[in-house]
Amino acid sequence: MLNKDLINQRVNDTFSKELESLDYKIVVLDDDPTGTQTVKDLPVYTDWTESLLTDAFEQPNNMFYILTNSRALNALETTQLHQELSKNIENVSQKLNKPYLIISRGDSTLRGHFYLEPKVLNETATKPFNAVFYLPEFFEGDRYTYKGIHYLKEDNQYIPVSESEFANDTTFGFDSTSMADFIEEKSQGEIKSENVFHITLDQIRNREKEQILNTFGDLNNFDAVVVDALNDEDMNYFTTCLVEYLKYHNKKFIFRTAASFVKSICETPGEIINLQNYKKNNNGGIIIVGSHVKKSSSQLKHLLENANINAIEFDVKAVTQSNFQDYIDKLTTEVENIITKGKDVVIYTSRDVIKTGDLTNNLSISTNISNGLVSIIKRLSIQPNFIIAKGGITSSDVATKGLNIKKAKVIGQITKGVPVWLTGKEAKYHHMPYVIFPGNVGEVDTLTKVYKLNS
Repeated sequence: MLNKDLINQRVNDTFSKELESLDYKIVVLDDDPTGTQTVKDLPVYTDWTESLLTDAFEQPNNMFYILTNSRALNALETTQLHQELSKNIENVSQKLNKPYLIISRGDSTLRGHFYLEPKVLNETATKPFNAVFYLPEFFEGDRYTYKGIHYLKEDNQYIPVSESEFANDTTFGFDSTSMADFIEEKSQGEIKSENVFHITLDQIRNREKEQILNTFGDLNNFDAVVVDALNDEDMNYFTTCLVEYLKYHNKKFIFRTAASFVKSICETPGEIINLQNYKKNNNGGIIIVGSHVKKSSSQLKHLLENANINAIEFDVKAVTQSNFQDYIDKLTTEVENIITKGKDVVIYTSRDVIKTGDLTNNLSISTNISNGLVSIIKRLSIQPNFIIAKGGITSSDVATKGLNIKKAKVIGQITKGVPVWLTGKEAKYHHMPYVIFPGNVGEVDTLTKVYKLNS
């Protein structure tokens, strides 16, 4: 069984990833903004025109992000989006004669279009991919893959993600315990579990480089590969082998990952920053909580009980009412009255979950709720002191629809796993730090601590 001692174990040897020898632009397609939680000094784009992609490819960094927000889309919408993305990226790559690697960044709890997005990118590409690597590890969030099973920490226990609340997600739920079975389930049998390749923790910790390189060499025809890793050293050794292989072999790989692999292959891994260094006004700040996962609800409860902050509950059932727009106008006025007085406010969705038997309809309901929250930000006539958005769909919609961000910069993290963007000149509030708080990250008091760092 997975335990803390195994996670903390290190080989403590010396090796170099030699990322400078990796002659690729790394394109991270992020299905919500939280995937920037382990990097810094990188550009994030919320659109993917060839003009913006040319700007991205010409940046000095080895990596850039494109926010797709595809976790909020249905299967048809995300298929069309990734077809367009693939064509535009390939066109710009050829025009600039710069090869690229694609990381399809999804949630470490396995929610999202986990199989579909890499599949569409593969089918749209002029030259198909030899393999897709599945690396859902996110160590800062206590997510690990061991013996081909993906785990998370819950109440000081390490349990398979299949036994967590996330496996019962109304849109992206699943039954499988092992990653190989999960891939078969999500591919609807297109990939058989027995055909999934596996790079094991023993291979990584015993430094069986030749065996790992041989696995890379065996990959063809969009093979699926699961990679074990329990800490950054494990991931860094895998990346070291990968970079060495790609230096001498002309293979085309894609990666479906969470945030730890992105950190490993990025030249500028993240760091904790102090937002007090950024200029602030005297207005109050805003926290928006849209996420409904258990951790978000417990963090919200702690905030309300332990911080001197005004609270406004957004009734999710209002989205089905004919006077919904009047309701939004009323909430916007309340928010403005509070922050104009220099007081902070948290706007949170009621903890009800509106669930139907139609997965597409469930997603549509979530989107309508998020749109309602975001329209409050969009309608504000004064600039808040700060904005913290909690939840993937919520933070994405606040960024693109509420703040009109087209290009931002990841400047680091306010605390472990909680990224901060600096808005661009085109944004509603330019050069303003925007805190993106994942729904499933942190301890019960982390939201309260982040708020107090801002207030």
